Amino acid sequence: MGEIIAIASGTWKNILRMKVVYFLIVCVWILVGIASMYEILTIGYHKPLMMDVSLVLNAIAASLTVLSVTFEIPRELRQGVAATLLTKSLGRTQYLAGKAVGICVAGAVICTLIAAGSFVIYSQTFAVTIAGTMLKAQLMLIISIIPMSAMAVFFATIFPEVVAPVLTILAIWFSYSTGILSHIPVLYGGILPNLDFFNFRSHAVYLHPIPGFYMILATLWGIAYALFLLMFTSFFFKAKDIK
Repeated sequence: MGEIIAIASGTWKNILRMKVVYFLIVCVWILVGIASMYEILTIGYHKPLMMDVSLVLNAIAASLTVLSVTFEIPRELRQGVAATLLTKSLGRTQYLAGKAVGICVAGAVICTLIAAGSFVIYSQTFAVTIAGTMLKAQLMLIISIIPMSAMAVFFATIFPEVVAPVLTILAIWFSYSTGILSHIPVLYGGILPNLDFFNFRSHAVYLHPIPGFYMILATLWGIAYALFLLMFTSFFFKAKDIK
């Protein structure tokens, strides 16, 4: 367990120490605040627009954070950094788990900062309290990082850093489109996770209730999928020749 925490700590620290991350967070807050200026253009729907913008930009931030590991793992494999780590007591499974956990922590911190800033802007702009549905929608978005990180680690382990990010972003896009793809068995057979399980933008915007029991089930499903995919990835990673 200590090895996993060590790898995870290095991963999330590498991301969270980058100044560009906080610059982008501030840019997101600015874009969320700008949404309040569209009252006339949206015919009074600027409140839902602000919340929707916050959720969409937070989803993009989560995807970009997850994408960072698709550059990190192939680079460490290519430069021999991973080989140096794996010659010690660190196992390959622990290495993958540490990368996934580190990305989850970094993504959770970044998305939490975006959500918190958006809530402050929303409440100060409209002088209202934040509804529980809004909090739940942002929380589910953060939880969606768990299956996304497992997908990113899978592609980063098997493919080089030029290919892995492209495949990961395509997989995330397809995962948000499984409602349509599920009707096409040739394209979708349950391999990709259904990220629509965590997508509650319309519910948050129009304050539709989000059942707590559903949130628990979706979270457990996301964790189970991530664990399965990491074990599957570990099987191939153990057979990979690392120089």
